[in-house]
Amino acid sequence: MARVDVLREVRSGDVGDWQLCFQWCRYRLDDGTQYGYRFVWRRPEDGSIQGARGQARIPNYATANELMDAAAKAGWGNRDGEAIENAAERLRGAGCVVELNSGYVGWPDKAAAIKGQLSPERTEDARLIHEWTH
Repeated sequence: MARVDVLREVRSGDVGDWQLCFQWCRYRLDDGTQYGYRFVWRRPEDGSIQGARGQARIPNYATANELMDAAAKAGWGNRDGEAIENAAERLRGAGCVVELNSGYVGWPDKAAAIKGQLSPERTEDARLIHEWTH
């Protein structure tokens, strides 16, 4: 069963009305962690999320586009779940420990830390994981 952590969110509509939300999420699955976007509705009464079994009716393209543009303006609309997974794989291949739930990237022990050195590309991978996973 998946647990979903909402990391970023933008909403359309007014408080007290149904609000369509665009969210950047961490999906904690039985077999690992994944990141991605979703659309969900929030109820007018209390702002809770309407459970829709993975589906949210989007009234029109313009509304979806407005929410995605708002995410981009807020600085998180460019995130890519597959890029996170690929960066984690490359860092693990370089000998690092990667914990996506916390955004941690490091060496497995003191000896590895003393002789380890990340290339500029792996340093960029570590930055991406740190910034995009929370």
